[in-house]
Amino acid sequence: MKKIFLLSIAALSLLAVSCGKNNDDNIDWGAVTVNGFYVAGPATGSDEIKADCVMAAGFNEVDKAVREGMYEKYIVLEGGKEFYLLYNDGGKKERYSATLAEFVTPEEEAYADNPASVLKGKLVTGTKAPAMKVEKTGLYHIVLDINKAGDLKDAQIVLLDASDFGVRGSMNGWGFSSATEKTEFSNDGITFTFKDQKMAKNGEFKFATGNYWKVTLDDAGKVKAEVSLAEGMTLNGANLKVEKAGLYDITLTFKLAQGSFDKNFSYTAVCTQESNLPETMFMIGEGIQGWNLAAGGDAVAMHPFHSQPGAFWAIRYIEAGKGFKFSPIDTAWGSDFTDLGNGKGFTTKDGNCFVETTGLYTLQVDYENSKVIVEPAVIIGMDAPFGNGGWDKTLEAAKFTIDGKLASKTAVAAGNIRTFVSCELNGDWWHAEFVPKGGKIVYREAGGDPEAIAIAAGQTLTYDFNAGTGVIN
Repeated sequence: MKKIFLLSIAALSLLAVSCGKNNDDNIDWGAVTVNGFYVAGPATGSDEIKADCVMAAGFNEVDKAVREGMYEKYIVLEGGKEFYLLYNDGGKKERYSATLAEFVTPEEEAYADNPASVLKGKLVTGTKAPAMKVEKTGLYHIVLDINKAGDLKDAQIVLLDASDFGVRGSMNGWGFSSATEKTEFSNDGITFTFKDQKMAKNGEFKFATGNYWKVTLDDAGKVKAEVSLAEGMTLNGANLKVEKAGLYDITLTFKLAQGSFDKNFSYTAVCTQESNLPETMFMIGEGIQGWNLAAGGDAVAMHPFHSQPGAFWAIRYIEAGKGFKFSPIDTAWGSDFTDLGNGKGFTTKDGNCFVETTGLYTLQVDYENSKVIVEPAVIIGMDAPFGNGGWDKTLEAAKFTIDGKLASKTAVAAGNIRTFVSCELNGDWWHAEFVPKGGKIVYREAGGDPEAIAIAAGQTLTYDFNAGTGVIN
């Protein structure tokens, strides 16, 4: 595949230009003592080479590990001023740089979830290394890969604008939200503020650069730089998490420092208003299991929709004529309800809900918007095992067969299982996801991606939601 390099005046507000100055006589090498690669030059805000400008070990998102010969740094660069990289190794000192140009991201699988373009250039060393510039002052993410493993076409420098740091997670369904407030760009400190972020109980989130997930360095997709910060302000940590549902003011602070990213970034998440929405929801009644609403009784818990505070779902086989209702608590009567004023897909009589036809149903409650919906269950499989490589959440051929209490589907190819219920209140397919594990159904709820559970071509996956089982035969 041929790479596309295009120098564009409008590129990312990140126009990089080469400078004819290749003379190292003005570099004060005496200040360089720590081994490693430094970002240096007037664009850093100082003519002095500082230890804070040493690049950190690079992280390859593909194999989730530090990559030898790869280095990264977040740093504020001043527009119109020169910068370059300097290498020091026990007194051996050398200049590194590149003639940067806009690299337009190809529409290929290896570049999925990448930004539309970045600045990239083949590595040049020694006195021939040109100084680099950016047009606009901002926070930048610099990636250097010297290709020590020899698995890339070229050693290279990649530069992307990290000025638009955002959050993604429970507050936006893992989309992207820019900061509501941002201080001036300075290596002495920048604070990104995200006010009034609506979080679910145990809601998870990350900080990210732009509305993408990674930056690919090669056509084969062997090396990808991560662009999100997680637990411990690391690139490969677990998602950050809040305990209570409610509105949060979240801050991300950057300050230039030597070492790994956790030395450069910190965050706070302060709950400014606790949610008055229920954090649990239960089904009760003859149509579910029985009428004993007491500790250890007949109430059956519903599952919270991911990233949708106050919204819950469950799949249940219900017989016609057998009543049921809902309650946010499972130990006493008084908070139980039927339709909240916006019921759909069922009838009510004598304070209970009923379905007209016996069958497998998806029950949904959106407490904030006073919605209760009951509809026939539709289970869909994703990816190769279910012939749904396009991850189409409406693909007819990927639907499970419903037979009484059971929902089943035979895999057409080997792969990992990703299944969900398609229903009216589901904001996105993975908001109501589940997988089988050890014969039981494991629900994603507010968590991250489910554990990888493999299925072989020709095997059949069968769910029994009343029994809570998921079996592969």
